[in-house]
Amino acid sequence: MIIAIGGGEVGLNETYEIDKFIVEASKKENPNFLFIPTASKDAPAYVKIIDKLYGELGCKTDTLYLSNVEVDKEEVNQKIENADIIYVGGGNTQYMMKVWEEYGVDKALIRAYKSGKVLSGLSAGSICWFISGHSDSEFIEDIENPKPIWVKGLGIIPYLHCPHYDEPDRVGFDEFYAGQLKDAIAIENQVAIVWDNYEMKVIKSNPSKNAYKLSWTDKGVKKEVLNKSFHIMKRAN
Repeated sequence: MIIAIGGGEVGLNETYEIDKFIVEASKKENPNFLFIPTASKDAPAYVKIIDKLYGELGCKTDTLYLSNVEVDKEEVNQKIENADIIYVGGGNTQYMMKVWEEYGVDKALIRAYKSGKVLSGLSAGSICWFISGHSDSEFIEDIENPKPIWVKGLGIIPYLHCPHYDEPDRVGFDEFYAGQLKDAIAIENQVAIVWDNYEMKVIKSNPSKNAYKLSWTDKGVKKEVLNKSFHIMKRAN
């Protein structure tokens, strides 16, 4: 199962109902929870917030550090294998995916999905589960003339993706998406989609927010609000 969260301030409990759902989805009394904060370059304050929140929700918490440390690939695999819940934090998606590839985290997370673990995350930690996502990585790095970019994810959820869909810097996503052959899932802050065996449903910590499915047609972008569970036909390989 994957719970992909569009955004929200975790430290202000904006995603609290979703966070509770993530813990309950493990179906364990005190689940082993692993935080992967690569996209924030292992920001200590972020780690502290997540550790406190999920500790209070009954988890035994751990963190996988991959930035500015010597990394043992065997330890990386062991931590992922030991986890019941894996939560990927927000930040620079492009940087995160490069680091993951270097240490084999991408392959380990795909194995974790196939083994039935609860996978989750917010922003960059939402993009990573999709085919590709609308990323502000260039803005985060403060490069000259930054622009939104597509960043390739793990491809488990067979859609393109835009998190933070209700934020001002994502207003141009519909235009950015134009002409794409693949449908896209756009998620506002305080909303998550739950992907479970090709079934998708929407959960919210703010009932006024939404998730959307976007398709490109000969008349332009078609957009529909996702408010019911629906099943996706699995394509044969």
